[in-house]
Amino acid sequence: MATIDIFNWIEGHTRSVKRCMAPLLLLMVAGVYTLVYATGGIKYVYSHSMYLPILLAAIVYGAWGGVAAGLLGGFALGPYMPIDVQTGEMQETLNWLYRTGFFVLIGFLGGLFSDLVFSHLRQVNWSLRHDTPTGRRNRYALLEFLGREDRRRHGGDGPYTLVLFSLENSLELHSVYGRAVIHQVMAQLAERIAPLLVTGSGGIYRTNPHQLAVVTDISDRLERDAFIEMASLRSRKPFQLGEISLHGDVRAAHTTFQRPLAVPETFLQDAEAAFLAAGHKGRAVVAFTEEMAATARENLRILGELYEALNRGQLDLHYQPKVAIAGGAVHGVEGLLRWHHPERGLVPLDKFISRAETSTLIDLLTATALEKALVQWVQWQRQGIHVTVAVNVSTRNLLQPGFTEMVLDLLERHGVDGAALELEITEGALMVDAQRIIQKLANLAAAGIAISVDDFGTGYSALQYLNALPITGIKLDQAFIRHLPQDTRMAGIVKAMVNLAHNLEIQVVAEGVDSQAAYDFLARVGCDLAQGYHISPPLPADDFTAWFNDPRRRAGSMPSIAQPAE
Repeated sequence: MATIDIFNWIEGHTRSVKRCMAPLLLLMVAGVYTLVYATGGIKYVYSHSMYLPILLAAIVYGAWGGVAAGLLGGFALGPYMPIDVQTGEMQETLNWLYRTGFFVLIGFLGGLFSDLVFSHLRQVNWSLRHDTPTGRRNRYALLEFLGREDRRRHGGDGPYTLVLFSLENSLELHSVYGRAVIHQVMAQLAERIAPLLVTGSGGIYRTNPHQLAVVTDISDRLERDAFIEMASLRSRKPFQLGEISLHGDVRAAHTTFQRPLAVPETFLQDAEAAFLAAGHKGRAVVAFTEEMAATARENLRILGELYEALNRGQLDLHYQPKVAIAGGAVHGVEGLLRWHHPERGLVPLDKFISRAETSTLIDLLTATALEKALVQWVQWQRQGIHVTVAVNVSTRNLLQPGFTEMVLDLLERHGVDGAALELEITEGALMVDAQRIIQKLANLAAAGIAISVDDFGTGYSALQYLNALPITGIKLDQAFIRHLPQDTRMAGIVKAMVNLAHNLEIQVVAEGVDSQAAYDFLARVGCDLAQGYHISPPLPADDFTAWFNDPRRRAGSMPSIAQPAE
């Protein structure tokens, strides 16, 4: 058993230990007296056995307990203990008084040392279970509470609720005001929630610098929801830093459980999984579901396998053609990543790309896509296939230092002119450091690379940037195209966007064209290019080559492929 565990046991049973120890110490003193007398008197070494009860008393009762035991032991071996039992010779008074004084000194020093050790262990024990800046219990204490098997609660064995409050803008506050402001905000948040807790609740814990965990034993679901809602409302009020009012972006996630559990960390993991979902969904409060935990585990597994897939060449590009609506000529292709997993088979793009975009893996993915696209473009040139190739670029790519240089280096390495490459960005990219991104796009456009805005109309409406951006085209999202021309409101929106783009001398591509009716409508409103399953699904490079060279396509008699868009 560890020292701290022994200390905790003693601390938890102090009264019992002291009650039991008193008669034991008296017996030990009496036993030493009997031993000394039976072995012939004080002149023999057995008198030193009295140090055992003295030191034991000092450990249990402290300095004054050691003094009392020293006096008792000194008196026991004092005036009534002969030097030699056989001769009956008695001790000089100064002799036994000196011995008693030495016993008292040893007891006092031993007790003083014991008090210092226990005081230090008490401080270590407190620090182990508490957050020093706020004085609140910490993650270790929470897990200890959740895993304790001998807990008793009022009102039966109903469910407990763990609520996790997280300060979303902690990094922003820290960068402006320093670390101390985070401690103050968390302390104020705990003070606001504390009055809402009922007797018997598990309390408030600071589980990490920007998170608080609250355990409540409210069994009624409506009362529990009301508590969470009230705590969430209190968390939205401004926090005070001196005379300054600060906004804390606090989100909450909660999970309900029966205790105890063999692995109490599971409770906290569930709440943290729900918190991640709250952030992704943009909600202030969210309840944990098993699906959230499964999704979180799957995302982490996917990312781990994705890195290996990049190294093992499991990712490839499929190419979907973009054709001129007037005439049907193939203008270019969009390269779309496909993951051929050895166990999962073909992993859909939406299963990994959105998660990769929030991690550093997106840089590797984009570099891989560009590399493969340019290699394939060179091969098509040799086969007489002259098309541009488009690759999607994320906001994270554009903000990455050296991205422009990486693209230009790839073009130079493969001997490809910039005009052969098109980079598709989303509208959302313009909302993050717009001026910096515009400058990077201008540098890429200066090399002849075409820049287009993907999913136009579905993100932030950044019309003010259209004139400043060096873009050559916009892509209307399939959400606008899917129900054309039956949806008259969508038809009006599409027509307006086409006119707007043409007035700015920008080319318009419609993606998700899955029917002849939509194709014909786009032709009537003057849309320039079409992309979708009505023309062709994304194809492996060899299949695209065969499709491109098919005489029926060149003659305009290639059968339509009407399938749901990806």
